[in-house]
Amino acid sequence: MSGGSFGINTSAVANLKNDVSGVAGYISGVLNTESGLDIAASKLADGPAGIRISPTRDGETSTYYATGFPVGTVLASTWNPEIVQKVGEAAGNEAKEYGVDFWLAPGMNIQRNPLNGRNFEYFSEDPLVAGAMAAAITDGAQSEGISTTIKHFAANNSETNRMRVNNIISPRALREIYLRGFQYTVKNAQPWALMTSYNKVNGTYTGQRADLLTSILRDEWGYQGLVMSDWFAGDDPLAMIKAGNDLIQPGGVNFVLTNEDSLTALKEAYTAKTLSDDIIDRDAINILTQVLKTPSNQNYTGSNSPDLTAHAQIAKEAAEEGMVLLKNDDSALPIATSKTVASFGIAQINTLKGGTGSGDVHSAYVTNIVDGLSKQFSVNSDLKTYYEDFYAANKVETTDSFGVSTVTDCEEAELTSDQISTYAAASDIAIISIGRNTGEGSDRTAAEGDYLLSDTEANLINNVSTAFHALDKKVVVVLNIAGVIDTTAWKDKVDAILLAYMPGQEAGDAITDLLSGAANPSGKLAQTFPASYSDVPSATSFFGIDTDGDSTVDTNYYNEGIYVGYRYYNSFDKSVSYPFGYGLSYTTFGYNGAAVSDNTLNSKGAKGSVTLTATVANTGSVAGKEVAQVYISAPEVNLKKPTIELKSFAKTNLLAAGASQKLTFTIPADLLASFDEVNNKWIIEAGTYKAYISPSSDVSSTEPVTFSVSKEIVVSNTTSGALALPDGITEASFTTVSE
Repeated sequence: MSGGSFGINTSAVANLKNDVSGVAGYISGVLNTESGLDIAASKLADGPAGIRISPTRDGETSTYYATGFPVGTVLASTWNPEIVQKVGEAAGNEAKEYGVDFWLAPGMNIQRNPLNGRNFEYFSEDPLVAGAMAAAITDGAQSEGISTTIKHFAANNSETNRMRVNNIISPRALREIYLRGFQYTVKNAQPWALMTSYNKVNGTYTGQRADLLTSILRDEWGYQGLVMSDWFAGDDPLAMIKAGNDLIQPGGVNFVLTNEDSLTALKEAYTAKTLSDDIIDRDAINILTQVLKTPSNQNYTGSNSPDLTAHAQIAKEAAEEGMVLLKNDDSALPIATSKTVASFGIAQINTLKGGTGSGDVHSAYVTNIVDGLSKQFSVNSDLKTYYEDFYAANKVETTDSFGVSTVTDCEEAELTSDQISTYAAASDIAIISIGRNTGEGSDRTAAEGDYLLSDTEANLINNVSTAFHALDKKVVVVLNIAGVIDTTAWKDKVDAILLAYMPGQEAGDAITDLLSGAANPSGKLAQTFPASYSDVPSATSFFGIDTDGDSTVDTNYYNEGIYVGYRYYNSFDKSVSYPFGYGLSYTTFGYNGAAVSDNTLNSKGAKGSVTLTATVANTGSVAGKEVAQVYISAPEVNLKKPTIELKSFAKTNLLAAGASQKLTFTIPADLLASFDEVNNKWIIEAGTYKAYISPSSDVSSTEPVTFSVSKEIVVSNTTSGALALPDGITEASFTTVSE
């Protein structure tokens, strides 16, 4: 029931075979020569953008690099579970060949607010997208015989005082927004492991809530895997074990408890008969059932030679499908390879494959943006040299919060108007790369240089745009960023914007393929870009409050309830910079034939579904892929609901110009249901439902099709009182967003 690592002597890990340098921890094994019992220790590696292990080992000349895949946000922006499953397969294969048994990924917390420092690891503001992507990567990795570990369960949506903060959330918001993605993944992929989060929910640490870990996760959802804590989580090991947290990783909240402390507490509880044999047996069975399936206990010896070349190609494909074309006025893109490019911005040199912290990966290389551009375009050599020299002279190297990875940062270079004019005269087009790094352990800010452009970046965009537009030349911005930033202040000054996020080790080549037209953008936003940070429904509550006067944030009220992301902007008619689900292509698509082809909800009730179809046609001149999204507008009988909610989506095949594809969308009853927290049940209310089959969450120009539910359907009953608000707190007392 106790894991290990983070400074623990590996000699204390029982029956450790073929150790792997740089893993996050171990599950101790058992070796009893008399009985013949031989259970090898399991090795756990961080993620989620690849397998995080040490690239070198003492006394060896061989290297053990792992592929740096695109971060979770990029994978979600593909809207393509097939490519995400391929990423899972590749990462799972690397884990297996390097000797890793449990991959501590994927992260699938909801992107509640743009300033969460770990949003880059997570998929989306929408639980269906998060759940579908986590299920796909789980299917892929576990097909290689290694375990995924979906995390962080649950409502770990900020990094500020994450080990102690108490998140106050209505049961309905928890069920519909923060748990629903996990529920989808459990139902559709059955991950072998799940990690609880650091934070409290409604007054109790998540790893110490029996209603969450046993009543909901196992009894309601049918979860069969093991549950582990995060490292240094919780403050009561006995409460964790009783709640259903099978495996306790080392440490206690804020490093108060050691592994030995936890073991002592559990032994004392057993002696005092407050910890029963039944609970110990239950946890042991949950752990061993999964441990015995992993490579270390299947007599598999890794080759230490995964096919990194093939996996790099998968990483590149995923990056190209996940980048989002936000703007392309007057067909500024694609750029003919005969053009001369002036490449501005320090991010072209200091290109970010991913964020920092446990989500980082030691890849053999990162192709930066300017090197990628140089393979297909003539890049202004004087400007390239200027930035290379500036970076060499001004870069600052630090160690990440885990003390493992080197983080390189560099201020933006300031060029004079005369310099920029010189480069404009000598080049055909400008590309400006803007970078933003972030990582585990801290949140972002709404200030300049983070959510807002710095003065230097704003001046760069202004001056480059002025100089190039004066010569009737185009300006393109590439956003190599960890999360959403402000675009309202500057997007009208440039001709095209490519959102790359953190696209992994193949960044430069993937970006260049899209800029040149060697690949056609097909990514769409899995989160909203608001018009202003002040428009974010959780803007005033995100950083929490200090309720006990110790100058430390300890409580965070989720004031927006179920109105997260586009659910808020659409329901309250808030203008946005770029809507959820949005993304451009170098071709155009038409939708026709939208119809409800089947509705078994009235005849089959909770086991029924509704099926819709539509045909998507490529009406442009080049081949491309389109993501069609199904948004449902539900009637309000007793429950208030968002104006629309995503309930299904599909990505077409690569359609040649003039080609079309008929898509089918089946929405089961459980995805259509809303949570009635008064009566503790999931219900589909009676009435007429509108279905919008649309290219984005902006459904204003989409004609809906309708289907009807004749009477209320109870999809499932749930645990009475589960996840209830603390005594004395009502939802009305902290909710500031409501219809």
